[in-house]
Amino acid sequence: MLYKSFELPESLYLYPQLETLILEKLSFVDIPSKVYLIGVKKLHLLSVRFSSDESVTKLLSICPLLEDLAVIRSLYTNVMIFNIDVPTLKSLSIDNSSGKSRPEGVHGFVINAPSLTCFSITDTFSNYLRFGNMPELVKASVNIVCDQPEDILGSLASTRYLSLRFQSLYLPLATSFLFLDHLELYSFPSQWCHLLKDAPILRVLKLYQKHSQYNDVADSWNQPSYVPECLLSHLEVFEWRQYNDTDQEREAAKYILANASCLKKASFYSKSAKKHDMLKELESVARGSNTCMLVFE
Repeated sequence: MLYKSFELPESLYLYPQLETLILEKLSFVDIPSKVYLIGVKKLHLLSVRFSSDESVTKLLSICPLLEDLAVIRSLYTNVMIFNIDVPTLKSLSIDNSSGKSRPEGVHGFVINAPSLTCFSITDTFSNYLRFGNMPELVKASVNIVCDQPEDILGSLASTRYLSLRFQSLYLPLATSFLFLDHLELYSFPSQWCHLLKDAPILRVLKLYQKHSQYNDVADSWNQPSYVPECLLSHLEVFEWRQYNDTDQEREAAKYILANASCLKKASFYSKSAKKHDMLKELESVARGSNTCMLVFE
């Protein structure tokens, strides 16, 4: 509605068959008291203006059966803190990547959704993020700028599938991912090598290499003092994209190939003109798995 004022018709509050409500590019007028959207299970708030932060909270509170919530925050969205406190919520998607700079003041998301099974957030602008416990989480995709990533990781501990990208130089890892089966990580070798210790049953590992402007500090590889359990008994698929064959990357790749005893396939993707030489170097490594197929593209 191109940000025209919009008020929900009273008939919608009396219509229990309404299960999906999508609001896009409008200015949402305050909700009257003592009304409920008793049938709504899916709610999308796509670049919506509200009268206040409390107006968002009120809208969510009148949806007692809400299971699926999507939020897109744009330059037109005037909410500072999205307080998402929905005990019935099973799927949550957040996109706060529109714009060129962070707004002034404290702004972001507070999430308390203990029934979540699927969670996705892309957020390059918030300076305040608080996630509650998510014990039912199965799949999570997290791409954020975060000053205290350890607080976020603890909320993701139960997930089985994780795609993780933190826009920071260091990634402190003190969380045990006891159920993690599939990991996609956008990171430096210095960050992801520690995570292997905390994911004992990891079966699929996909790396998307980041390259740093901070010398070799972020790209340094420190070999673990002991071989992580996931390499000894679980890792089957290993994939590394943006592989450039630096000294640190080569040592990390050799370590995986030499110690992953259950590995079935290891794939490396590079745009380098020296791919043939890279492949020969990795082929010379004595692999921990006799059945591992090496692919270089």
